[in-house]
Amino acid sequence: MSIINQAGQTNQLFALVDVNNFYVSCERVFAPKLEDVPMVVLSNNDGCAVARSAEVKALGVKMGTPWFQMKDLAKQHGIQAYSSNYTLYGDMSGRVVDVLRKFTPNLEVYSIDESFLQIETVLKQYVDPTSLGQTIKQDVKDTTGLPVCVGIGASKTLAKLANHLAKKNPQFAGVCDISSMPKEALYQWMAETAVGEVWGIGSKTAKKLKELKINSVFDLVQVSPQAMRQQFGVVIERICYELRGVSCLQLEEVAPAKQQIISSRSFGKPVTSMEELAESVATHAARGAEKLRSQKSVTGALTIFVQTNPHKPFEPQHHQSITVVLSDPS
Repeated sequence: MSIINQAGQTNQLFALVDVNNFYVSCERVFAPKLEDVPMVVLSNNDGCAVARSAEVKALGVKMGTPWFQMKDLAKQHGIQAYSSNYTLYGDMSGRVVDVLRKFTPNLEVYSIDESFLQIETVLKQYVDPTSLGQTIKQDVKDTTGLPVCVGIGASKTLAKLANHLAKKNPQFAGVCDISSMPKEALYQWMAETAVGEVWGIGSKTAKKLKELKINSVFDLVQVSPQAMRQQFGVVIERICYELRGVSCLQLEEVAPAKQQIISSRSFGKPVTSMEELAESVATHAARGAEKLRSQKSVTGALTIFVQTNPHKPFEPQHHQSITVVLSDPS
């Protein structure tokens, strides 16, 4: 196995710019006193945590944790809770994108806090890709007040992986350029990164891969992409090629609007209280609405569904859903 070394042979180079703890960072821009203070942003009904500061993550608080379950921890560690302000977050997201467009017109707004940039055509203006990444990082900070990390690679998947490394490892100073990294160093980072961290590999697929002794990103890179296609389909095959530096996913400069938006997540433990269930439903509704607004769409109907654990067939099973048709799409 060998990884194609990247920009030189694919002639493409991507940067992923991701705002750190986006909702929390937005709140801190307008309340600097909150810097380094443990804090969470709660869903519309102040029910569940939809964003956590690094300090709160370090305390083990998971995304979607109901606020009432955190109150004792909040008292102990002084965790501050703020109601979500999606108007503010949308505005701040637009400001970040405006900054990024100054660097290249080849840009894909992937989510409210992430954008891909295609950068090979603008590199001649900078010493190296890392220099460009640091310039982007500083310009976003100076213009919007928001901290970002930048990952750079010969494919979008490698740029995502590089961004993950930049976030988790302070030695990169917020910018990780995989395209210029010596192969031995890249292989080491891949070996230390769980396969479930790869963009596009969900928890179910990660579990199946681990059953095949594919535990790390490096393990996945060593496997034949064709063999992965036979077992998992074309999506995983493309991921394998992307991790080798072969770009298969181009920028969606104008992403097609989705006809259906789904926001769902399995619970980490059995839920027996109506209060906790209602708060989770509210959180997912808020996330779905955020995705709807980001693509400037409206909806005519909302469906809510719940079900018991299908992986425990010997326990009583239940599945229920309800659809509410809106009189005025909004």
